[in-house]
Amino acid sequence: MTTATAPSASRARTPIPVARPVTSPARRAARYALANTGVTLRNGAFMFFTVALPTAMFLMFNTIYGAEAEGAAGVAIMTNMAAYGSLGGALSAGALLQTERMSGWLRQLTVAGLDPRGFVVGKIVAGMAVILPALLVVVGVGLTIGGVDLSLGRAALVIAVLWAAMLPMIILGLVVALVLPVNAVQGASTIVLMVLALVGGLWFPYDFFPAWLQGVADWTPTRAISLLGTWAAFGGDLPLRGLMVLGLWSLGLAVLASLLFRRAARTSQR
Repeated sequence: MTTATAPSASRARTPIPVARPVTSPARRAARYALANTGVTLRNGAFMFFTVALPTAMFLMFNTIYGAEAEGAAGVAIMTNMAAYGSLGGALSAGALLQTERMSGWLRQLTVAGLDPRGFVVGKIVAGMAVILPALLVVVGVGLTIGGVDLSLGRAALVIAVLWAAMLPMIILGLVVALVLPVNAVQGASTIVLMVLALVGGLWFPYDFFPAWLQGVADWTPTRAISLLGTWAAFGGDLPLRGLMVLGLWSLGLAVLASLLFRRAARTSQR
């Protein structure tokens, strides 16, 4: 009679390795972007300063100056105030990064596998999402109760152009947060917002500037954004200089943000 040999106890208890799905860098960046977007849009102060305040400023300035040049001033004011609200939203990308650095969360993200490219992409995607409310609300108010004479097609083009043009401003917010100590980021971001809005002609007409200030403004991203918004609203020749300026700012800031992220990940609190 033949008897079967029972497997040894040690062999029977040998665990079978289970392959775990590997999260791709793109999925990590997407999850990071989604989390950033949710946190930002739930912030009441953010919604006030980037949506409510620019809308109120548009209504005030439009009441005073909107009738000039057969209503063309109203369109320009609406475009610039939408850009101003979006600028505040774009620069706020650094505010959340400030919290991540202080809590040590930035270090945990790198340990979990978020690479510099995924970090920058995730922040950009989140930033592009949170600036949309300012654009939609300011333009919507301008078309409904603001008396702005602009077709729906032109209004949609204004929103799309301003939205795309905010890319370097989002990266700038990250650079500010990565360069400065965490306790200085909020104040520095506010100063950068005010200077860029002023010099770029979002608050006051560019034509009123002295010649030397116009020369400075021509190389600011906010002046380029204002030119592109005006082109979207009124048509005419595409401002190629503005596109070049935005391209240079975007490229330079993206490279700088990636380098700074590597440094911040090494030095952030554990």
